[in-house]
Amino acid sequence: MKPAPSPRTKVLRLAVVQDGLVCDEVHQSRPAALSFGSDYRSDVMLFGAAAPLKHTIFDFRQGRYFLDLPASAKGKLSLGNKAVTVGALRKQLGGGDRVRVLLDPRAKGKLLIGETTILFQFADPKPIPAKVPFPVEYAAKLRDTFSPLDRYTMASSAAVLGSFFVYEANQERKDEMDLDTIDDRFHTAMGIVEDKKEPEPVPEEEKDELAEEDEDQKVIDKEKPKEKPKVLDDKPQKFSEKAMAEARSVGVARVLGTYGGPGEGTVFDVINSTENNLGELFDQGMTTTVLADGGDISPFVPGGTGISASGSAVQTAGFETGAGPELARKEDKLERKIAGVTKATNTDVFGDVDKTSIKAAIKHRTSALQHCYNKALRTQPDLAGKMTYTIAISVMGSVTKVDIEEDTVGSAAVSSCARAKIQGWRFPMDGAEEGAEVTFSVVFSGGS
Repeated sequence: MKPAPSPRTKVLRLAVVQDGLVCDEVHQSRPAALSFGSDYRSDVMLFGAAAPLKHTIFDFRQGRYFLDLPASAKGKLSLGNKAVTVGALRKQLGGGDRVRVLLDPRAKGKLLIGETTILFQFADPKPIPAKVPFPVEYAAKLRDTFSPLDRYTMASSAAVLGSFFVYEANQERKDEMDLDTIDDRFHTAMGIVEDKKEPEPVPEEEKDELAEEDEDQKVIDKEKPKEKPKVLDDKPQKFSEKAMAEARSVGVARVLGTYGGPGEGTVFDVINSTENNLGELFDQGMTTTVLADGGDISPFVPGGTGISASGSAVQTAGFETGAGPELARKEDKLERKIAGVTKATNTDVFGDVDKTSIKAAIKHRTSALQHCYNKALRTQPDLAGKMTYTIAISVMGSVTKVDIEEDTVGSAAVSSCARAKIQGWRFPMDGAEEGAEVTFSVVFSGGS
């Protein structure tokens, strides 16, 4: 007699992936064996010519789970603190086609059988749903709540009342209806024309009086002297915040208008760049702002010779479209360029492909991820770490899926940028009859 499983016994929880989509999920409520195969009588359906007809991959005996892999299985397993591929496990156990391994509750893995991917791990049993106290199929339906007599009565009432409403809707309306209390939209819908009353004519004497009043007002407005603008004898010492803001905006607009042409630090260069930051434009030397009192916040604009400190046009060299005058900047103010280092390691290739060419392609393309890392280093100079990716490659060489299994860098910007770049890679798949799966790590360092 088999011993009863402990209430804390872990059970299998797995997902079946086909063409990048989860097509089946299994979460056991109690420990039990699971069969896989292309036969519909299997617990889990598999697809592909290499899939077995029916095979018990997860066997449960004497309170323990065993993994019994068929000859066509590939993938990677994590047995406790040790990760190993199925191919390496076959060599360790004697090189046979069949592999049988005892699984503990910490085990998990990713298996490729035929054209189906199986992801499994152990978890607490799924709670058994409570049974419905009354069978749903026997619940009363709405049509059963009315007797034949009730249905006949409702149908007769609908026929009589419907005829009455149709008759009333087609009756001609009488003219003596009170149209003043009816909405104009109702008049339009019903085709009722209301007699509009013409406005009573204004007596000629009243018209003349109104015209004379208008003429008199015009004469008064013409004779009234216009107010002269107020001129201050002394220059004010304080200005309102509104006046200062308007003067600063005028100064910025004049700077932008006189510093044109292509080249580093120009308006066109900043606008065409990926980061249109006005602060970076001022860092290139465009820092002059004219205040309302005529003073400068900072030194005169290098190259902006078309305006004076007060904003008046004094020369025209700055209006010419070109590379612009050469900027004279101190070397100690130049921004330090940050360049990190990316290196690919631990590349594992699963599938019937040329593994050497796949590894070489990944090593060659890893430098493309350096742009994502360098961009993040601008705001996080100490950023470093490792990311482990698992990608799926189709028989055409394109990347169909990118998963990040490990991320010690901790930057969402780097991970999203790297994922997008890896998604656009292409690999040599000459002669391959099925897709491949590759796991590799990239080390990001050298930022600080």
